[in-house]
Amino acid sequence: MNRTHIVGSVIAIILSLALMFSAVSTGASAAGNTVTLTFNATVANSIPQGTKVSIGSSLNTWNPKDTKWYATQLDETHFSLVVSVGSEYIGQEIEYKWTLQYPDNEGNGWEYCESAAGTGPFGNRKYIVKDADNVLNDTVSFPNKPEETKSTLTCGKLETIEMKMPQFSDGRKRTIRVWLPDGYDAEDSEKKYSVLYMHDGQNLFDAATSFLGEWEVDESLTKLMNKGYESTIVVGIDNGELERFNELSPSWELNALGKEYISAPAGEKYADFIVNTVKPYIDEHYNTKPQREYTGIGGSSMGGIMSLYMAMEYADVFDYGIIFSPAMHIYNEDVLDKFFDNYNFTAMRYLPKLYLFAGAKTGGSEPGSPYDEACITKYVDIIKNDLTDRNYPEQIIGTLTDKNEYHIESTWAKFFPTALQWLSNAREIPGDVNGDGVLNVDDATAIQKYICAIDVLPLEKQRLADFNGDSFINIEDVTAIQRKIAGL
Repeated sequence: MNRTHIVGSVIAIILSLALMFSAVSTGASAAGNTVTLTFNATVANSIPQGTKVSIGSSLNTWNPKDTKWYATQLDETHFSLVVSVGSEYIGQEIEYKWTLQYPDNEGNGWEYCESAAGTGPFGNRKYIVKDADNVLNDTVSFPNKPEETKSTLTCGKLETIEMKMPQFSDGRKRTIRVWLPDGYDAEDSEKKYSVLYMHDGQNLFDAATSFLGEWEVDESLTKLMNKGYESTIVVGIDNGELERFNELSPSWELNALGKEYISAPAGEKYADFIVNTVKPYIDEHYNTKPQREYTGIGGSSMGGIMSLYMAMEYADVFDYGIIFSPAMHIYNEDVLDKFFDNYNFTAMRYLPKLYLFAGAKTGGSEPGSPYDEACITKYVDIIKNDLTDRNYPEQIIGTLTDKNEYHIESTWAKFFPTALQWLSNAREIPGDVNGDGVLNVDDATAIQKYICAIDVLPLEKQRLADFNGDSFINIEDVTAIQRKIAGL
């Protein structure tokens, strides 16, 4: 018998003993006051030496760094963990996730949790405890750990700030990543920059800090700015890891799927943090153009939902919203109708430009999960139609779907510059009631005819007719337009 056969036989014996032990100990323990669970994992790729495979679960307060929940390595790709819990858990549902614990990991332990076939994180595994034979056999895929010394930031400069979140009473803090384009000079206060605020800041600029790739924001914006795009600072707000779903969800009615991921929606507080804590700090410490027309909000997945919410709720703050892959299927079907019914779009002084994108492939994501892009595609048209049915101007809503794309950063990176270019070109000019893109005497004449009841203005044009923003359409608007045309 050669060495390969010996090693194979030893591994087989070890695995057999592990399963035998789990079967024997489970039955024996259940007869007493405890019950035993055996977690077996087959990993898709080899684990670096010194790295531990562990479990974070509802049984250990979701602490994957608890050494009692470190699995024993049986061979290169097989791991096993045996734990005992009180018999009161029999018949109860537990939840858990596999994680990797690198020797140099100083985080909370969730930096490298299992993913859906390598394409992104998915929901918790669930299991109902039995009074015997609690053997859980899982096939697990982990994301690759980026090489720490190889940052993929290639353009501009990235600064990080840790900020308290006073909107929350638990003392939580957040890392804010501020990307400054090439040529930014803090001492040159004469040159001002537009600002784009984005969610999931870890994934925007650098693969070394991201979970599964980056948006390549620095590369895309640099290329666009070299071609004349508005000089822009990007502010990335890191997600709250375990609180990500809660923070990026408004208090909308959740369906059964949503309740698996969201227990305490806090989107309103998170949005307030960006608008009333982060933005004032950025405007004070950087050379920005703080006005609405130079400010945007953007994100993907739950960040896409939050960007839609913030663009509507803070229309006086954000000129545009980038809404990629909004996972709306975690909510009840009527939430968009209820949300949009809160606004009278024909009477609002400001309406943000919106760009909606989604792919259409499930890929390696768990089917039906919040990461299943096939469940998201339809919401591009649903959101647009719900808005235009309420007289939202169609010309400031951009949409795109791609049947070949997945729910992943590489997809969003590909279409990020497309969204920016479309939003830059889309515009709605106050007073331009004839819709030709130019403010001229024809617009003033049309408004005057409306005031005198000689002609009518479509409902969606009446908001534009209120040129001075006093909520009335009168001769003062006509005069203001004439003065604007004359350069006065």
